[in-house]
Amino acid sequence: MGIGRKLLLVASALLLLSVAWLWWTQPQRVDMAAYVPADTLVYLEANDLPGIARAVVSTEGWKELAPAAGIEGGFGQVGWLGRLSAWTGIGSSDGVVLMRAQVAVALLGFDASVEADASARISPRIALVAETHTSEGRARTAVRKLVGDAARRRYGEVRVEERPIDGVPYVSWVAQSDTRRRLVAAVRGSVAVVARDEATVQACLAAQSGARPTLAADARLKEMRNRLGAETALVFGYAPQGSAAKILEVVAPLFVGQVSENPNTQSSLAILLPQLANSLVGSAGWSTRIVRGAVEDNYHFDLPGDLAARLNEPLTPALPRVNPAEMLPSDTQQVSLYSYRVPEQAWRGLNAAISTQLDTFKAVLVTRALESLLQPYGVESPQEFLHVAGSGLATARLSSTSEKKLLIVEARDREGLKRQVTKRLGDDARVESVGDGELHVAADAEAGAAAFVGDFLVLGDESDVRLCVAARAEGRTLAGAPDFKLSRFETPADTLPQVTTWTDDAESARAFVLFFARQRSAHPNPEALEKASRRLPRSISETRLTSAGFQKRTRSSFGQFGWIIEQFAPSNDN
Repeated sequence: MGIGRKLLLVASALLLLSVAWLWWTQPQRVDMAAYVPADTLVYLEANDLPGIARAVVSTEGWKELAPAAGIEGGFGQVGWLGRLSAWTGIGSSDGVVLMRAQVAVALLGFDASVEADASARISPRIALVAETHTSEGRARTAVRKLVGDAARRRYGEVRVEERPIDGVPYVSWVAQSDTRRRLVAAVRGSVAVVARDEATVQACLAAQSGARPTLAADARLKEMRNRLGAETALVFGYAPQGSAAKILEVVAPLFVGQVSENPNTQSSLAILLPQLANSLVGSAGWSTRIVRGAVEDNYHFDLPGDLAARLNEPLTPALPRVNPAEMLPSDTQQVSLYSYRVPEQAWRGLNAAISTQLDTFKAVLVTRALESLLQPYGVESPQEFLHVAGSGLATARLSSTSEKKLLIVEARDREGLKRQVTKRLGDDARVESVGDGELHVAADAEAGAAAFVGDFLVLGDESDVRLCVAARAEGRTLAGAPDFKLSRFETPADTLPQVTTWTDDAESARAFVLFFARQRSAHPNPEALEKASRRLPRSISETRLTSAGFQKRTRSSFGQFGWIIEQFAPSNDN
C-alpha cells in the first residue's frame, strides 16, 4: 500500500472519529420539568438562550430603543465562534454554558417575615435550574463567575460562604449590608441550581436526582405544551391545578384593598378568593414567540367541569357601538374594554355559572363580592346599572401612579343612567355644562362625579372625569394617539374577544433595554429614548372564552421577558 493511500486512510479515520466525537458531545435536549419538584406552583422553561437573544433583538422595540440606549448593533447576535462553541463545547466555561444551557425557573412557594416596622414581608421562593450540558467542573466554574458577578451587582459588597450539603458543595454570596439578602448556588453533575436560600436549592437537586417526585409526571403539563406549541415557543410556562389557590392565600390580603374600601368586603375577599380559585381555576399555561416584530404571549386558563359551556351563552361578545377611547386623554395609562351582547345577561350568567360550582354559603358570598366590584366606580346595584347601559363598557386608569379608576359606558338609556347617577351622587349634586356635555359633581368629594358627553357616561373621581371631558373637547383623546392606533390584532369577526386591554408600557420597555445598556456600560440618551418609546405600539391583550376555559393573547414590545429580567436582574431593592 502506497504512502499516499495510507495517509488517506488515516485522514478518513480521523475525520470519522471527529464526526463521532462531535455527535457524541452535541447537547441532547432534556425535559426540564424533571428537574423541579412536583409541587412547584409556577414553572417556566427556556431551551435556547441564544435563540431568545436573537429573537429579542429582532423586535421593533429593540430596534427603536437600543440605539437611543447606546447599545451598538450586533448585540445578542451569535457568530460562528459562538455556534462552534455550542456544538463542540470548546471555549470559556461561562461561554459554553450560556450557549448550551436549558433553563427552568420554578416558584416553589413563599416565605413570610416581619420587618423592623412590624410590616409583613412576603418573599417568593424562586429557583433557577440550568442543565448546562457540560462537565461538572466547567459548570461549577461558570456558575461561580456568572452568579458571583450577579450577586455583586445586585447587593454590592458580598461575603462568600462555602459548605457541603449531602456531599454537594454549596456557595452563598451574602450581602454585607443585610445577611438575609443572598444568592445560593450548587452544581451536581451538569446541573446547576440558583436560589435565595439553601432549602430551595436542595428541593430542586432532590427532584433532579429522583429522590423527590417531579413536575414531569403531571399529565396536564403535556396537554398544555401541545395546546400552546411549546416545542416552537421561545419560553413556555405552566401552573398546575391548585397553584392559583395557594398563591392567592398569600397575595390576596395584599391587593383586596384595591378592589373595595369596605373592610368587611376586603376580609371576605381575602378568605373567599383562594377558595374560589381552588373550585373555579384549573391548570394554566403560557408560551411566547415573536409575531410581526413584537413579543406575543399566549395564555390558557382551564375551567373545571362544564363551567366554560355554561358561560358561553351569557358571555357572548359583540362589537361595541361606541369607542370609549374617544372619551379618554391621549396619555391614559390603561383601558380595558368589555364587550358583551347583553351586559346585564353577562352579569347574571357569570354569577349563576360560578354559583353552580360552589355550596350555598360561598355562592352568596360570590354574589356579594361581584356586586362590590363596581362600587369603587359609584355603582351600587350592577344589575340595575347594566340594564340601562349599552353593550360597550370600559374601565380606565389615567396615570400609572394613581389607583383611581374610571368607568365608561354607552349611554343607551340616558334617563335610566341619570337615576343611577343621582342614587350615587345624591340629589344635591351640582350640574355644570361643559362643552357639549353635562357634568354632575357630588357635594361629598368622596362620591366623585359623572359626565354625560355624547354617547358616553363617565364615572369616577372629579379630577379624572374633568380631564376626560377636557380631552374630548380639545380633540386630544386616546383614540387619536399614534401608539394606540398602532395597537391592533388581526381578529376575525367570528372570534371576537370578551375583553380587550391597551396599556402604555413605554416605561417598562425602556427599563428592559436599559438593563442591557448597564451591562454594556453604554451611555443612553434619555430624551431620544423617551421619543423612541413613544413611537412603539401600546401593549394590547385580548381575552376570549374557549370550549375549555379562557384564552388570553398579549402583544407588546418585550412581553414577559421583562418579568424574568426583573427577578434576576441586579437591583438594590431585592
